[in-house]
Amino acid sequence: MDSTKSFIKVYNVTQEEAENFEFDYDTETSDIISQLVPNKDDYANLGWVEFEEYEYNPHSNTMHLTLETKWAAPTIWLQSASRDTHYFKDKLITMSTIQKDETCVTGVAVRDGEVLQNKHIFEMSSEEVGKYYNDDETGHDLDDLDNQIWDSVGHFMRVCEQFYLGKE
Repeated sequence: MDSTKSFIKVYNVTQEEAENFEFDYDTETSDIISQLVPNKDDYANLGWVEFEEYEYNPHSNTMHLTLETKWAAPTIWLQSASRDTHYFKDKLITMSTIQKDETCVTGVAVRDGEVLQNKHIFEMSSEEVGKYYNDDETGHDLDDLDNQIWDSVGHFMRVCEQFYLGKE
């Protein structure tokens, strides 16, 4: 993994809102980062942030964005986007950030610029992570590491959905 990846999910986005969002913002290029948060000082602590992917899921009414950064989670950028972007007003937004060395995963939930959750949801020492990449280490399959990481992300998302959206 060559960068820290952040997976952002915006809840309760209608099909019409998604179509308008795609019309108003360039969802194909990195320009969307500065379009959503024009003041670069709001996220300059990251070193750099790049847009990787956008998708809308009409079945769950969720918008998905993937961002890349050097190390840190773009929490300040997300706060600003949730507060200043018309399409994100009054919407729960979650972000799971997998640090590039896979030793840490953070979970963040925001609404209207307010951080509702910001915590480590998975941690492992770099020595332990290294064992999963070493073919000579028995009992350390890389798929198991991926499962641990994504299971922690899934659990965080479910808890946020239950707590902030009242989902069963």
